[in-house]
Amino acid sequence: MSHFFKKFLQFLFFLALGVGIMYWVFVTQDKSYQAYCRENGIGPENCILWKKMLHDLLEVKWYYIVIIFLSFYLSNYFRALRWLIILEPLGYHPHKINAIGSVLVSYFANLGIPRSGEFVRAAIISRYEKIPLDKAFGTVVLDRMVDLISMAIIIFITILTQLSTFNVFYDKYLSEVSLTQKLILPILSILFLVVLYLTRNKWRNLLFFSNLKNRIRGFYEGLVVIKKIKQPRAFLLYTLLIWIWFYVMLFAALKSFEPTSQLSMIAGLVIYVFGSLGMLIPTPGGMGSYHYLIILVLAYYNINPVDAFSFANISFFCAQFADNVILGLAALLVMYIFNRRLKKKMASDNANNIIQSQG
Repeated sequence: MSHFFKKFLQFLFFLALGVGIMYWVFVTQDKSYQAYCRENGIGPENCILWKKMLHDLLEVKWYYIVIIFLSFYLSNYFRALRWLIILEPLGYHPHKINAIGSVLVSYFANLGIPRSGEFVRAAIISRYEKIPLDKAFGTVVLDRMVDLISMAIIIFITILTQLSTFNVFYDKYLSEVSLTQKLILPILSILFLVVLYLTRNKWRNLLFFSNLKNRIRGFYEGLVVIKKIKQPRAFLLYTLLIWIWFYVMLFAALKSFEPTSQLSMIAGLVIYVFGSLGMLIPTPGGMGSYHYLIILVLAYYNINPVDAFSFANISFFCAQFADNVILGLAALLVMYIFNRRLKKKMASDNANNIIQSQG
């Protein structure tokens, strides 16, 4: 089975998963909307969910959508600057255009094949800046690890400051889950590692694992670079700015839609955490899972589920899908033009140097 075919099957699987969750959420909200219409004497001809969603989308305050686009770009601009700091100790100094472009294209790639963006980002910077792919990928993984740690800190602080809110969700959705069900995944993971260790002599000398060992060595060089970072203050500042602008995206989306426009900044932080958790499911852009969790958390703030579904779509398509597509495609075009001109300039400079040396 070819690599392309495997990737295509992976794309179809995650797309089907996202569409399936999205369809289930839509059907659930459609039933809720029909019940709401009956209670309020709204006729069936005026109670069509997709028409309400379209109406809500057209009624948003569009200057907030501009803020969303700008915030998305700024967040990834600072991500690119942080990445340049990670690459510096390895002796590589990519152009900012290539660094920013690679980051933007990685988000675009995730819409097609979830979790492929990290490899795509490394592959693009490797191609344009002649950085070994394994080392580039190691720095990208380090970048994502910093994000995971940052997200964990944000979740911890949010839970700590909004404990009553999260207690409500625990009592409602998790209190009935048995201890056995909670432990099943950790137990299976431990058993897998034990079996892997006991059979190590049978698989570690295979050619595949020899090649993998060489890849891991280059990958490790990318990871350990964090010890050699020369600008730790700038690294931390850029990390903070990445998450601030991501939060501004969500809060601007809340302000753009009338039913959610009165929610506080603290409420926005809780909603932001739930939305981020929804993005962990590897569907294109978090499709379906993002919507489901957003509806759950907005219900706590007394937002009608149907309005919550409209907001989830506004946030998803404006702050996720449209940003990724427009800026991703723009980045591909800008990088192509920039590197083509740079290549021509270098060729011209080399030719002039040869002529001068011969003269």
